[in-house]
Amino acid sequence: MANPEAQTPDELYQVLATLVAKNIPHFNEPTLRKAYEFAAKCHGDQKRQSGEPYVTHPLEVATIVASFKVDQSSIIAALLHDVVEDTETSLLTIEKEFDKTVAELVDGLTKIARIEFRSNQERLAENFRKMVLAMAKDIRVIIVKLADRLHNMRTMKSLPEAKRLRIAQETLDIYAPLANRLGMYGVKSELEDLCLRQIKPEIYSELKAKISSKKNQRVQYIEDVKEILIAEMQKYSFTKFEVTGRPKHFYSIYKKMQDRTVVFEDINDLFAFRIIVESVRDCYEALGVVHAMWKPMPGRFKDYIAMPKANMYQSLHTTVIRPQGEPCEIQIRTRAMHEVCEYGVAAHWNYKERGSTTARQTPEAQKMAWLNQIVEWQNELKDPDEFMEAVKVDLFDEEIFVFTPKGDVFQLPVRATALDFAFAVHSAVGQSTIAAKVNGRMVPIKKELKSGDIIEIMTSSKQTPNKNWLTFVTTSRAKNRIRSYLRSEQREKSKLLGLEILRHELKARNLDFDKMDKSGELLALSKLAKESNIDEMCISIGYGKCSPEAILERAYPHKLTQTLVEAQTAQESLAAEKSTPASKKLGLGPGIIVSGLDHLLVVMARCCNPLRGEEIVGFVTRGRGVTIHRYDCPRARDLDPARRVEATWGQGKATDNTTEFLTHLRIITADRPGILAQITNIISVTGANIQKAQVEVGKDGLGILDFEIKVRDAAQMQMIMQKIEATPSVMQIERKIPGYNVKKTKATKTKKKKAGS
Repeated sequence: MANPEAQTPDELYQVLATLVAKNIPHFNEPTLRKAYEFAAKCHGDQKRQSGEPYVTHPLEVATIVASFKVDQSSIIAALLHDVVEDTETSLLTIEKEFDKTVAELVDGLTKIARIEFRSNQERLAENFRKMVLAMAKDIRVIIVKLADRLHNMRTMKSLPEAKRLRIAQETLDIYAPLANRLGMYGVKSELEDLCLRQIKPEIYSELKAKISSKKNQRVQYIEDVKEILIAEMQKYSFTKFEVTGRPKHFYSIYKKMQDRTVVFEDINDLFAFRIIVESVRDCYEALGVVHAMWKPMPGRFKDYIAMPKANMYQSLHTTVIRPQGEPCEIQIRTRAMHEVCEYGVAAHWNYKERGSTTARQTPEAQKMAWLNQIVEWQNELKDPDEFMEAVKVDLFDEEIFVFTPKGDVFQLPVRATALDFAFAVHSAVGQSTIAAKVNGRMVPIKKELKSGDIIEIMTSSKQTPNKNWLTFVTTSRAKNRIRSYLRSEQREKSKLLGLEILRHELKARNLDFDKMDKSGELLALSKLAKESNIDEMCISIGYGKCSPEAILERAYPHKLTQTLVEAQTAQESLAAEKSTPASKKLGLGPGIIVSGLDHLLVVMARCCNPLRGEEIVGFVTRGRGVTIHRYDCPRARDLDPARRVEATWGQGKATDNTTEFLTHLRIITADRPGILAQITNIISVTGANIQKAQVEVGKDGLGILDFEIKVRDAAQMQMIMQKIEATPSVMQIERKIPGYNVKKTKATKTKKKKAGS
C-alpha cells in the first residue's frame, strides 16, 4: 500500500527545483523539468515495493544529490539513473536527448545485466568493477550512487527480510566505508545507523530508547558545555567562531560498546562538540584555550590538519576530562575544512558548463590517488573474492600515519606491518626485505606499526618473497605483489619440470626433442595439448593439467616402448591390488607404511625432506619404489595423480628412534657477538645434530645463517624453531626446501665467516 502522506511526483519535483535553484548558480530549469518528465515517461506505471510510483525514487535521489551542491549534470543523471537498467531506454537515446556526459554518468550507474553469475559475490564484484572504472573517470558517478543507496536504505521497509539484510550488510561493507573515504561523513553516519537498524534491530531499538529516555537531560548537557566553550573563547578575544554539539550516532555508540566490551551505561563520551574558526592559526589557538580549561586525555589528541586523512579530511581532535570526570570530545576546524567534512569530495569537484558538461579536478581532488589503486586492483584481481577483499581491507580500514627516516609520510591501514610499509615504498623494496628498524630498534618484518613510527627497511638481494609472508601482511598491495611473485616462480618451475618430463617421455619412445623442435613437431604437439606454444604445453605438463603420455599416444600411437609397457602393467597391477581389501604393510624405508603395496623400496624425497610426524604422501616411481613427499610439497602437487598412493608413519619397531632426518634452516639475525654460539647451543641442547653451517654478514649489519641439521621428528624441529625465534636479535627463521626456497638472485657483496668463528 502506498503511504497516504507521501508527496506526489509533481510535489517532489517542486522541492527538487527549489533546492537546485538555491544550491546551483545558473541552473537550467527547462532541462531539469525535461529530465523529470523523461524519467516519468520511461518508468510509466512502474511501482516501488511500497506501492508508490517508481519515479518518486529518482526524484528523491536527485534531491539528495542537489543537497551535495554538485552540478546540474549530476542531478539529471540522478533523475535518469534507472531508466537504462529498468526500462527499454538506451544510452544512445539519453545522449541524444541530453548530452554525452549525462549518458556516461548513467552508464556508470547501470548494473551489468543479462550475464549469468556464479554467485551474488561475483555479481557484486563485477558491478563494483564497472562502477570503479566509471568513478575513476568521473567521481560524480559514486556521488549519485551513494545518494541512490541512501534513499534505498531509508525506504526498504517493504522489502522481504532476507533482501533487507543482504542490502544492509552490503551497504555496511562497501558503501558506508566508501562514503567515509570520500569524506562524506553525514552520508556515512546515516548509512551506518540505517544498517544497524536492519542488521541488529534489538540493539538499535534499545539504544534509541535509552537515548530518548534522557533526551531533556542530554539537551541540557549540550547547551551547558556550549555556553562554557563560547564564554571561554570570547574571554580570549575570539570573535568569529561557532560552537555546536550533538549526540554521537547510534552505530558509533554500538561500535564503542563492542570495542570496549562494555554496556551503554559505561559509555561516557556520548557527545561530540565542534568549534569552527576562521584560520588554521585560530585552530591551534582554540586548542590551547580548551586544554587550558580542561585536562586533555593522554593519547586522544589527533592532528588531521598537519596530516590530513586520505579523503582530505582536516580537523583537530582532542578528548578532555571535565570537572565532573566525564570525557568530552572536541573537534576544531576552519569553515573551509567544515565544508569538506560536510560534502567530502563534492566540495572539491568544480564543473564548467560548456555545451556538454566537462569536469575539472581541483588540486585537492587530485589527492584521491586511491581511485587509481582500485582501478589497478580491478585489472589485476580477476577472482571476485580477492577483489572485494582488497577493496574492503585497504580502502575502508582505519588508517595510521608512519614516516621514513627522511620524513616522508605513508598512510597504512591499522594492523599494517613493517613488510606492508616496505611494499608501500616500492615493490622491489618489499620483495627484498629481511628486517626493519622502527624508531631506531631492530624488529621482525611482521612487526605491527603504530601512528608516528619511523621505519627504516633492511634489504638483501638474496631475499625473495615466500608463502609465509601472506600470513601476516594486511595490505592488498603487499598480498598481490607476493602472490604475483609466487605465481611467476611456480610457473617457471612448472615449465622446467614439464620440459624434463616431456624430454623423458620422448626419449622412451626413441624420439629426439631437439630435432622435433626444429621440424615443428613439438609445436604440433602443443596444439594437441590445446596450448598456444611449446612453453605453455610444458607449463601445463608441469602443473599436471595434461599428461605427456596421452599427448604422445595420440600423436605416435605405435611408438609404445617396452619401458612404457612395463609402467602400464605396473599401473594395472596397482589398480588390481587397490580393488582388493586393503591391508597396510610396512615398506622398506624409515618406518613408512604404504597402503595396498608390499615389498617396495621406500625413499624420502629430497625436494621436501619430510619429517616423522608430518603429513605425507607417496608416489610410485619407476625403478625406485615409492618416493615419500610432504603432503604440502610443491613438487608433489605437480606429479602424476595416477602414481599417488597413501602413506603414513608406522608405529612400534618400524619407527626406530635412531632414524634421523636431514632438514635445512635459514635464520636472519642482527650481527652481534655470541649470536652464532647461542643458536648452535640451542640446536645442540635440543638433541639435534648440526651437519653443516654457513654464516654471511652483509653491510646492512644483518647475518644470514644457513644450517643443515638432523632431527628425530617434526616435533623436535618445531621446538628448535620456537626457541630460536624467541632469541633476541633473531629477525626471521624459516625451514628451507631445497629447489624451492633457494632462489636464483644476484649476489650481494658480503663478508663470509666460517661457522665456528
